[in-house]
Amino acid sequence: MYSVQHIIWIGICIAVIGISLLLIRRYKPDDKTVFTAACVVCLLSEVTKVLSTVKMLPLADGSTCVPFIDRQELPLHLCSIQIIFILVIRFVLRKESGLKTSLLGFMFPTMTIGALFAIFLPSVFSNIPASQAFIHPQFYQMFLFHAMLIVLGIYIYTSRFSEWKTKHYFQALGGLIGLSFIGIYVNSLLAYVTVGADHQVASVERITNFFFVVKTPVGIALTEKAHWFIYLAIIIALAFVTVGLPFIPVFIRDAKARRAAKAAPEDSHY
Repeated sequence: MYSVQHIIWIGICIAVIGISLLLIRRYKPDDKTVFTAACVVCLLSEVTKVLSTVKMLPLADGSTCVPFIDRQELPLHLCSIQIIFILVIRFVLRKESGLKTSLLGFMFPTMTIGALFAIFLPSVFSNIPASQAFIHPQFYQMFLFHAMLIVLGIYIYTSRFSEWKTKHYFQALGGLIGLSFIGIYVNSLLAYVTVGADHQVASVERITNFFFVVKTPVGIALTEKAHWFIYLAIIIALAFVTVGLPFIPVFIRDAKARRAAKAAPEDSHY
């Protein structure tokens, strides 16, 4: 990370985000157009990821080979799971509703902040040499997909700013914590384990890290349950802060509205 290639990709992402936001501001597309474009990027991203990561592995009996995708490539990360939500908004929740507003309220902070972390702390450099940063398709898939998420997150936030309330912050936070808790089950379910002579799990050979609830993203070892509890407390605190950042103007606006509502009855006596 933070090699010359990584820094160049960060610059490319900044340029893509800036140009996209300028085009949105100039041409003012509606939600249908924006989410259709997002769906196209999601489709291209997943197809590119599958085709560039799939491996042909032999069956245990040696009879043939089958295509295999590693479990960590499943679209169950915080950013890749947004694909499901984008499709739901575009094709299912077409009409305005409280459910649609709440889902969008969850999407814009989580996809924006999650994508920022992915761009600045990309795992792709751990799997593919930096020398292939501009020739391997997975780099294009990873960086451009996350740049799109940031653009979409900013679009959702700004285009519907008047709709956001303090309650949407708590809904988004609750949804993120809930998905992270489910991630504990999913990571354990998808782990590669070894079984001892007593038919109990002896060790974990490989494990996914969806929602970063199993391992730290910076490689700090967790050797005791107490360490893991401390780590969970840290990421929950980070969630409170990072999800709350884009809601600060909303908090201020709601606080002013409450103060004005309290002052109104007193002013009516004069």
